[in-house]
Amino acid sequence: MILKHIINQIKYLLERTVSFKSWIFQSQNLQKLQNKKTNKQKMNKLLISALICLMIATPSVFCQDVENNISEDIKVQDLLAYNKWRFNYKRVYLNEEEQIYRQIVFFENLASVNKHPSHKSYSKGLNQFSDMTKEEFKQRVLNKKISKKASSNKGGRNLAADPAVSNLVFPTNNLPLSVDWRKRGVLNPVKNQGTCGSCWTFATAGILESFNQIKNKQLLKFSEQQLVDCVSLAGYDSDGCDGGFQEDGVRYAIEYGIVQSYKYPYVGYQGRCKVTSPTSRSVGFYPQKFQLVNKTEADLKAALVFSPVSISVNADTWKEYYGGVFDECGYTTEEDLNHAVIAVGYDQEGNWIVRNSWSAAWGEDGYIRLAPGNTCGILLDGLIVTQ
Repeated sequence: MILKHIINQIKYLLERTVSFKSWIFQSQNLQKLQNKKTNKQKMNKLLISALICLMIATPSVFCQDVENNISEDIKVQDLLAYNKWRFNYKRVYLNEEEQIYRQIVFFENLASVNKHPSHKSYSKGLNQFSDMTKEEFKQRVLNKKISKKASSNKGGRNLAADPAVSNLVFPTNNLPLSVDWRKRGVLNPVKNQGTCGSCWTFATAGILESFNQIKNKQLLKFSEQQLVDCVSLAGYDSDGCDGGFQEDGVRYAIEYGIVQSYKYPYVGYQGRCKVTSPTSRSVGFYPQKFQLVNKTEADLKAALVFSPVSISVNADTWKEYYGGVFDECGYTTEEDLNHAVIAVGYDQEGNWIVRNSWSAAWGEDGYIRLAPGNTCGILLDGLIVTQ
């Protein structure tokens, strides 16, 4: 059975892959070189040799020669990695040109993963974004709105008289050595926003779910899709898959209520709003107040003692994160924020524990650990539901 599986894999590669050098990207389109046939024959010969290597129990000089010969093209193990990745993530492309382009992008991302220094505090790996360029990742996944809020609010806001804003004091003295809400049963399994820039709705729904469990001992799943479809219609600045603000999401829930996700399931694109008036309290969950977290490390830790906290970060460099403590965002200001997530705690070393919305297959079962301090801007836009 194993031999049959290997042969089928190689057959697939022979049918669907060509030498990397037999394709180039010119004028934003992939063009076949005139020597395609020669290069494909070369790759086929190498792949057949690789099949022999795969059937040999121990390494050999022959196999080393195969690897050396193929090094100037795409290595056999890279082709196998692509085939395995594509199968695992069920990738289907529009046409052959799109497939070839995505394959080349994958190889570039794979090279980035393989070249990542082993001495770093975090590791890189393949995931659902491995056939996306950095620019596509920013456009399709990250939030285009958060940094605009920072620019528009430079003059500051007076929230003292706002009935939706509480003024609780979270003591910053005698803080516990660590906090981890994952261990307290207040978090649902990690969700997946897909290629809709709706991270703000997942951060909003997530802190509402946790607050409801802490307050009412009910761990429900609230509808991100309701926020995607309806918040802008209610007059807020957020705009569905084009990005938005957690504060808008919470204010909307205070006014209209938020229903459970089984009543309004997530589809990953903005559609017609199905909740055009406040829901009955037997159907929707109504938070009453929220609070913005002061922008210090001690204040965020103190808020985390109370409950999980919605935060905004710059996630430009998170695309290939696999595990460990991430510390490579660079200097981050409010204008750089472009992704909404949830801080769920900190460990004894002071590293932040952050819940993402890119599925449990990304990072550490859907989470990322950030180095202490203002890493990726974690201290700049915290929000907590208080009542």
